[in-house]
Amino acid sequence: MLTDRDVRELVAGVLELDVADVGIDKSFYGDLEMDSLHKAEFVVALERATGAEFDPADAARMDSVGDVMRLLHDRHQVP
Repeated sequence: MLTDRDVRELVAGVLELDVADVGIDKSFYGDLEMDSLHKAEFVVALERATGAEFDPADAARMDSVGDVMRLLHDRHQVP
């Protein structure tokens, strides 16, 4: 089961940030300065970590760790 800490670690790894800097509600684009290449890298890492596939519409809705956790719960039945 993937936790919000796990997702924060994935984001931090892609953006080369400290995990403490990746808050659950911080915007990937606005607060963390993620670009489209980083986003693609993050989605691939998330797919590998979860074994799930995300369509472009799902990926577009991911703008924070909180968004990712809600998507995982709602669409992929991750508790």
